[in-house]
Amino acid sequence: MIETTKTYRRDLAAGAFVRLEVVYDDASSTPTYIGYKDADGDLTELNLQPADLSALFDMLKDAADVIGARSDV
Repeated sequence: MIETTKTYRRDLAAGAFVRLEVVYDDASSTPTYIGYKDADGDLTELNLQPADLSALFDMLKDAADVIGARSDV
């Protein structure tokens, strides 16, 4: 098993930040962990199976396509 961790962090004013962390490995039976920490420090965690992860990816791609098509961004 090879575990991979990817982290995105966006710094905000006054030392606050938003962090998104994804942890996955090469075993087909292991869920993918997604952790989101908001500016208030509250943590939301998801453990997604491949089918759930695929559905989430499709929804995020659709949202990105819509946002990318808007002329005001």
